[in-house]
Amino acid sequence: MAKKIFKHLLSKNRRPRFEGISLHLDGKVAELEPKRENKAKAFDYWLKLSTLDKGKPVLIPLEKNPYAESLEGGFRNFYQLLEKNGDIKVKVVKELKKRNYVPATDTIAIDLGLNPLIATNNGDLMGRRFFDFLKRMDERIVKRMAQVQRNGGLPSKDTKYREYVRRLREFLKNEINRVLNRLINLYKPMKLVVERLDFRSPELSKRMNRLIQNFGKRYMKEKLERMHQLYGIEIVEINPAYSSQECSSCGYVDRENRKSTQEFECKCCGNKINAQVNGAKNLLERSSLREFHPHLPKKQVLKVLIKRHLERLKGCKSAPLDILKGNPYYKDYLENILNPRQSLLGYV
Repeated sequence: MAKKIFKHLLSKNRRPRFEGISLHLDGKVAELEPKRENKAKAFDYWLKLSTLDKGKPVLIPLEKNPYAESLEGGFRNFYQLLEKNGDIKVKVVKELKKRNYVPATDTIAIDLGLNPLIATNNGDLMGRRFFDFLKRMDERIVKRMAQVQRNGGLPSKDTKYREYVRRLREFLKNEINRVLNRLINLYKPMKLVVERLDFRSPELSKRMNRLIQNFGKRYMKEKLERMHQLYGIEIVEINPAYSSQECSSCGYVDRENRKSTQEFECKCCGNKINAQVNGAKNLLERSSLREFHPHLPKKQVLKVLIKRHLERLKGCKSAPLDILKGNPYYKDYLENILNPRQSLLGYV
């Protein structure tokens, strides 16, 4: 029975992979020493690792990381060793010093995308060239991957392919840092409202979507956590379900509202706005409502949105009945709308 259960689980799920597992070391077995005068000049530090042979440690030479050195704070006696493609990397953990930060804005909401990278509820579009670079790199990566595979090789072992991926990772990291730093300098927010992270586009290949989903999400989370540590900015994650289809002006939800990745035009009130800016405004609105939380099921999100919109039927921004009839989202609620004896709130 146990074998059958295990076989069934393996058929439905990916097998565990042990690649990329890192080794964590503390001060009991590792110590970072600066280079000594009149000794080796090519390196800045030496990581001394204890061995079972007393008095015979292993010394690993390390170079400075200019970015890590520039951050205020002190290095902790904790280290991470990673092996990838035959190369060993050593990371030294640094405890960042909280900076003097005086907020100038209460809350800013951002909608994450690829074209541009970020849109704020105030209408700012940041990282407009982000997607153009991704498309160029996508062409190179897919072309090189196909060439390597035709020759019977593995892309992960190909030097040129790995260099393309390295450049992509560096671009993602630098651009995410640049855009969020600009956001901090521009608004100095006390609270930052973000959606659940998702970096994908139908205009990019599966390989590129997988790469930016893995690297982009990680770098974005690291940067947001660093913003919280350095500046004390509160990071609030909001459920983004239907935020791209909901009108930030009247609350009408319709998949036809979003004309393209950039254009949004509400079929109910005629509101025209940049699609990502509209999404950011919706996230800001949801951040103050109790009904929304990051893990609310998508169907429940839609139910809350329709309920809120139907409550406005007596106002001037009501949707014409013919529009509601043509919207499958409102199908189950039309009977209640047409029967004035029923309470909209009680029905929904």
